[in-house]
Amino acid sequence: MPFYRFELVNTKSIEDEGGTDLDDDIEAMDSADMLARRILEERPDLKNRHYYILVTNEDGEEIVRLPLEVIH
Repeated sequence: MPFYRFELVNTKSIEDEGGTDLDDDIEAMDSADMLARRILEERPDLKNRHYYILVTNEDGEEIVRLPLEVIH
């Protein structure tokens, strides 16, 4: 199973949210969405301030960059 890392980022990495083994990139994107929702529930002040969840694979390649602004 591939390993994916999740980070909360603005102009630099703000918080390393850790990593996990997941089946594929789609599952990593779904996990990023759930993480973004949880962060906004706890910290609604981060919305509309250019924060995003950055997901990279075990090789450091970017899988998705999910802006918190797109979460409803």
